Amino acid sequence: MSMENKLVVDNIFHSDKYDSLTALVSQLHTLLYKNLQTSDTIGVDLPDADFIEEVRTVTRQTDVLLHFGTTLRELKCVIIDESAIRDHTVFIRYEGPKKLCIIDASIPHSELQDKDYKSIKDIVKAFEEHVNALSGYFYELERIDRYCTVMEPAKPSFRDDFRRILLDDRTWLHVEVTSKGCAANIHLLGHSEHWHDKLQSGLLNWDHDKDIVENITTMFDIESFPVKDKSPTTNKGSENSPEEVVCNICLCAELPEVPGVPQPLCQNPQCVVYFHRSCLFQWLVACSGGRPPVFGVATGSCPTCLHPTTCNENDK
Repeated sequence: MSMENKLVVDNIFHSDKYDSLTALVSQLHTLLYKNLQTSDTIGVDLPDADFIEEVRTVTRQTDVLLHFGTTLRELKCVIIDESAIRDHTVFIRYEGPKKLCIIDASIPHSELQDKDYKSIKDIVKAFEEHVNALSGYFYELERIDRYCTVMEPAKPSFRDDFRRILLDDRTWLHVEVTSKGCAANIHLLGHSEHWHDKLQSGLLNWDHDKDIVENITTMFDIESFPVKDKSPTTNKGSENSPEEVVCNICLCAELPEVPGVPQPLCQNPQCVVYFHRSCLFQWLVACSGGRPPVFGVATGSCPTCLHPTTCNENDK
């Protein structure tokens, strides 16, 4: 593409006169057709004119919201499901004429994200059908987030298909939600015979006609969930989150590239110190001389109270 056209594109993106996506796309569409008249190819930094035309058409004719990313090859697509309340984001990358791929989406990963698409309309149709089929999944997660005290994920979203719910200051309940809105892989994090006995009997009497929150409250015989206890080690130096619980080993609340928040992992019921699972696991392995743990379970002493403790490499 000529230097002249590059300057035009730059002016388009830095101009205040384009107060809508439609106006911006119209100008791009004109520029691309002008460029096509003088060249058989399109510069690698620009998508083809048909793609720009489809962006304009989809914006005008549907309720789908489209936004360009940092380049014209990246597109943010916001789809509203049949509830007319929830919106879901799909990030699209233009790979070439009639070849689009999905970079990311605000829902759990599915096979839809591993496919190539010929048009934006194909993507919108596929994801509209998919998110509408996930209505039960969304409903259950919304109920859990509203009525339970969720400890993890730190910022719950529809992308995360699990929740870890606070039962007391040393015990969390792990619940995964299937795409059909059913509970799966329910287990306790922590060590409490009281909650363990209730869980075992409650799972045998699980009522599939009730939602997940109703089953949990019935199972554990509770009317309301406890509030997060800020008594463990906290990060008081953070301006944004002065009460954020931190790991007693790395002294951080979150670790880059390692999911999970600090938990009360020590088997001593009197120990109220929190650790990242990965930090405690590595600590126990190092203290044992670096020998590979048997079946992925490291054993040793708690770094804080020195009580014998174990830690699974895989928390699920």
